[in-house]
Amino acid sequence: MFAFTVLLILSLTGVHMATNKRDIRQETEVRLGVTMILDLHYMTHLRHSSHMTRYLKTFLNAVQLRFSDMTDPKIKLILTDVILINAAEQEKLYDKYYVLMNTIYGSWTRSNSEYKFPQNAGIILIMTGFDLWNADPLTGDMTNSGEVNGACTQNKKNIALSEDDGLTFSGVGSAAQAIARLLGASFDIDRPSGECSRDKGYLLSSNYTGVSARYNLSDCGKNEIKKAINASDKTRKNCFFGEPTIQSSVSQVKESQELPIDFYNYTNPCNLVYGSPSCKVGALVCYLNKAAYPAKHSSFIWRGTLLTGKMRPDACK
Repeated sequence: MFAFTVLLILSLTGVHMATNKRDIRQETEVRLGVTMILDLHYMTHLRHSSHMTRYLKTFLNAVQLRFSDMTDPKIKLILTDVILINAAEQEKLYDKYYVLMNTIYGSWTRSNSEYKFPQNAGIILIMTGFDLWNADPLTGDMTNSGEVNGACTQNKKNIALSEDDGLTFSGVGSAAQAIARLLGASFDIDRPSGECSRDKGYLLSSNYTGVSARYNLSDCGKNEIKKAINASDKTRKNCFFGEPTIQSSVSQVKESQELPIDFYNYTNPCNLVYGSPSCKVGALVCYLNKAAYPAKHSSFIWRGTLLTGKMRPDACK
């Protein structure tokens, strides 16, 4: 009775109990740090791009949209570091390419890698420009790989691989699948008929292809992620709900709210591929430095349309 009287007096006098907004957020929003490792296949696509970090941030924003209807908890993906590897490091990363080969054949063997991965990362996403999908005509359809419930753990379980062309955000679905699995969701392939079954076409309705009729997770996938996070120990929960450390090279890039359409609206696609500047101001035709680029590079992609040698009038600015 006394407690009720005190609460009544406080409410009538306009006094309220203070709550810590950070504590509330920590219980409802996962802030998952993502370290991206770019292999040589991937950097070939981005080698002349001064917009690399912007592209990767935009890429993660697009991936995050696949989780946007999750509210308990919300999923926030934060780019914390970008690592460019050389040939010697790539050999260690892929263990003389056996990791890639085995991935193509459906076996994620990242535990065999001799590469020294960063410690204390939420997740590590290896971005490859290698065409996993078409690497083997008998298997194919493989564009990503990751281990279920591996996020914010050690022993290389928090590592995933995703294919992307580094230009058109082609790997967004693939990365979303890999991250969903790292967070604890399983594929919908073997689920019984119902709202979570494969034929409903949710994000994990296909094995490792990144292709789905719907962008978001099934309710079963969302519940699996929630259960996996709730069952985590204190150290892992700190990784999920704490504030990840962002490297200075990444934090200097301010455009963090862009989606692919925004990225292309403010970025000349010629410059993405061939360096800046690749276009003469006011020109209709992009030109190349013949000494730097072979003549075969004569096609450009502008907003999803393949053009040969020519760009829209407003493309060269």
